[in-house]
Amino acid sequence: MNKTILHWSYLNFKDVPMDLFLYEDLEEVYLKENYISAIPKWLLNITTLKFIHLAGNNLSELPVDIYMLENLEFLDVSNNELRELPKTLGLLLRLQQLNVSGNQLTELPVELNTLRNLEQLNIAKNQFRRLPIQLSECVRLNELNVSDNEALLHLPERIANLPMLQSLHADRCALIYLPAALSKFMNHVRIFHNTSVNYIPMIYERFYQNFYDNRQKVTPIPIAKKGFFWVRELETNKLLLLPVGTRKIYAVPSAENQVTLYDDCLHALQTLNRHVPVYENAALHRMLPEPYMSGHINNGPIARCTTTNCSSCLYTTYYFMVVKRRGSASKQLFTCNFCTQYCALQWLSGNMKKYYQVDWKVCDDDDLDDDDDNNGDNDKTRQS
Repeated sequence: MNKTILHWSYLNFKDVPMDLFLYEDLEEVYLKENYISAIPKWLLNITTLKFIHLAGNNLSELPVDIYMLENLEFLDVSNNELRELPKTLGLLLRLQQLNVSGNQLTELPVELNTLRNLEQLNIAKNQFRRLPIQLSECVRLNELNVSDNEALLHLPERIANLPMLQSLHADRCALIYLPAALSKFMNHVRIFHNTSVNYIPMIYERFYQNFYDNRQKVTPIPIAKKGFFWVRELETNKLLLLPVGTRKIYAVPSAENQVTLYDDCLHALQTLNRHVPVYENAALHRMLPEPYMSGHINNGPIARCTTTNCSSCLYTTYYFMVVKRRGSASKQLFTCNFCTQYCALQWLSGNMKKYYQVDWKVCDDDDLDDDDDNNGDNDKTRQS
């Protein structure tokens, strides 16, 4: 039979029908919302397949030999019962769209980094606690959905800063802060329903609406405070967690005006990263004089300069502001990151009618201990 597309969804199939073999040059097959529990090995011999839709079945695993579908461009196995993905998914080099949402996955194979043609990835509604930094090598990715992973604490800046990323969904996770390094081409963001987040980087301001203020009550950040970089804004006394990798920040205006040589070196390494991932270069990491440097190299840029016509990548040291909107009922805090004092003053002169600065201070360990003690006293008061 000469037919390239088959629509066999909603037919209560318990197995993939062997009648598929009757169709020469089959390219697309829809088998969603059936009761299929396994992908048979013989299906992997139909190498003309480009599109497979198996959403809403009873799949508990994908075959290790799935790489045999060498022409596959679209794979949807959402809303099944998958607990892990085979490493061989990374051999589907023509894959452009992958949907594994609504399963029971806890890890993504790092081998997905070879999917250089991947454009859309949906891993929502799973049980991920972290994302592999190797995902940042999928340089053509333009849509990423990680929403409803309730244990996901951190979205790596390298991933949020992918060069072609245009759409990012990360609602209803457990994010402890929003990545301030965001793709320049981002035009669609759903990320504000993360109840541990208590400030919004200014890079998200154009996506933020005041009705987000009515989202669920902010919950405490579920991590130990020590070992991270915190500031306390002095208007409402909130603790703000700055991006992992921050070493020093300057107020605006400031008597100091520095761009560190260390950050220049990190920037130079990121240029090399376009060709060979520096975080996988074991020899380089062994040569580093301090262990913390490996973390900075792995993180990549942790923010972008808030000044629109600059957008330079920032690494460990930057100028910092906390601001609020003037004349607005919203109590939302926004933060700004700048590469130089010049960029900071330029942004401030163009936005001082819309925003005002909020004073802040860097927290040391004693401040954090006092905060923990106060929280403990408040808890006792509520219990009594």
